[in-house]
Amino acid sequence: MAIKSKARHDLTLRSIKREIAAGRDVAFWLDKAYTHYDNGLLTEEDIAEVETLAQAYYDAVDERERADEVTETPDVPEVDGAENTTDE
Repeated sequence: MAIKSKARHDLTLRSIKREIAAGRDVAFWLDKAYTHYDNGLLTEEDIAEVETLAQAYYDAVDERERADEVTETPDVPEVDGAENTTDE
């Protein structure tokens, strides 16, 4: 790889990884990585690294959603004639 292409490769990979790690439109940046791979700018190892980073992001989102489901308070129906015991 020539020095100019190596520098471009490093910049491209670093930019893609930064955007995915920040959670900015992960699907778009993953697609961008595949496009760069198809064009010969990224290697299989780069793609594996980007995929791992994207999967870690998606796993974190899933974990947060599961945690939110657990901490949500269930809807409790109001009962007619129930007294307010909060002294309001």
